[in-house]
Amino acid sequence: MKTNPCRYCVAAIEYKGRHIPSFTVECQTCKNWTEHKAYLDSQKKFVAGDPITTWDELFKQTWVIWHGHTKHIEMFRSMTVRTVEMFLKNGAFKKAIRKENGNG
Repeated sequence: MKTNPCRYCVAAIEYKGRHIPSFTVECQTCKNWTEHKAYLDSQKKFVAGDPITTWDELFKQTWVIWHGHTKHIEMFRSMTVRTVEMFLKNGAFKKAIRKENGNG
């Protein structure tokens, strides 16, 4: 795994021991950061598919993309009904489609 390009950058913020880009224009247009994000995206096993809007669709899935992160469906089965309904209404869930030529 590549190292974080913000590790030695003067413009980066240190938060909980991790170096992350700040909200400046310099960080948002940084060539090293965009290359690192592209590398991290290439290492993911799943890509986001269509949004999930119903309970039936949600519980047919094994893996779900939730706010850009892959989560197993069991995580949402333990949540309250009201919380999951709110996420369904807001379109926070997307189908996780496994990459064919990826790492998985």
